[in-house]
Amino acid sequence: MRLRDGSGLKPGYVAPLAAMMLVQAMTAMAVVTVPVLAPEIAAALAIDTAAVGLHQSIAYAGAAVLALVSGSLVLRHGGIRINQASVLLSAAGVGLVLAGAAPAVALGAILAGMGYGLATPGASHILARVTPAARRGLVFSIKQSAVPLGGLVAGALFPPVAARFGWTAAIALSCALAASAALVIQRLRAPLDADRDPAHRVRLRAPGDSVRLVLATPALRPIALVAFSYGAVQLCLFAFLVTYLVERVALNLVTAGLLFSVMQGAGIVARVGWGWMNDRWLPARPLLAAIGIGIVASVAATASFTSEWPLTGLAVVCAALGLTGVGWNGVYLAEVARATPIEKVGSATGGVMMFTFLGIVVGPSTFGALVAASGSYPPAFIAVGALVLGTVVVLLLPPKSAR
Repeated sequence: MRLRDGSGLKPGYVAPLAAMMLVQAMTAMAVVTVPVLAPEIAAALAIDTAAVGLHQSIAYAGAAVLALVSGSLVLRHGGIRINQASVLLSAAGVGLVLAGAAPAVALGAILAGMGYGLATPGASHILARVTPAARRGLVFSIKQSAVPLGGLVAGALFPPVAARFGWTAAIALSCALAASAALVIQRLRAPLDADRDPAHRVRLRAPGDSVRLVLATPALRPIALVAFSYGAVQLCLFAFLVTYLVERVALNLVTAGLLFSVMQGAGIVARVGWGWMNDRWLPARPLLAAIGIGIVASVAATASFTSEWPLTGLAVVCAALGLTGVGWNGVYLAEVARATPIEKVGSATGGVMMFTFLGIVVGPSTFGALVAASGSYPPAFIAVGALVLGTVVVLLLPPKSAR
């Protein structure tokens, strides 16, 4: 565990960071497996593709519940054990899709979401202990880059597997990959979970404590608004981009999956780049406002897609979606760690994530309802763009203490 490199970070951060990235990638991959395969699964189960938004909302409702109590669970069991539980829950959730019935798919969404909700607070608890404050923006952004990495894996791997062997084979592969992560990180259990307190009580009022902590901290209130609105847009993209490209642009599933991977790949680069910029040049609020302006512009371009767009143009806009709509997460998580005492980082992270998950629950289901009501996608894209624009206005206002 005493590892060192030339970055100036504390010795011992490399293995924990790699482990947390693996877990984050696998839980993210599991959550987007169904949306990436939505055209195939919907056809097989006779489900409307607009229901993919409901699937994502159900998943993140489960994530929200677990995220709120995860601070207490981490203190009791340790960050590594909680991350092991997260990937196993994610694998089980994806596996239930193989039952081939809508109720099983819905239950699987809840379990996969619970797995995703457990992962981040446990990772924040571990990384906050091994990372110096001056490098948290970069380290947390590197860790969060694993979310689009998981999406990249799903978009690049599962559609070709489904085309060759059927969608059930792609689902089975997703399960196996997620579950294997629990074994890979086991060797870190003893050193990184040494601070666990088996006597710590997991209280039913812990969720309220986490939210109250966020609302009582002035620096975290605008970050909570970012978490809500940007999170809503991000999951609308995760849930609907592949289906949108298949239905509106008339692409095949494999090409649509590759464009989904372009978005996720750009998100990987952006999460690291924005974190580096946050550490050196720009505080979180103006940086998040600039990212928000980019989200509005790229979402507007996406709303204008037609079958006449060249593939290069589609790829450029998908990359812009990744740089903005997928790239912001590490900045807000690092700001939570900066604005919170070290012993409360896990709880504060869970509280802010509650707002993320609220946006994620409301966003995709509302987006899907707008698509169903209007019979087209542009009104839904315009609505989520307007939500982000309102958040940008709030971020550009002077902090309350400065007015």
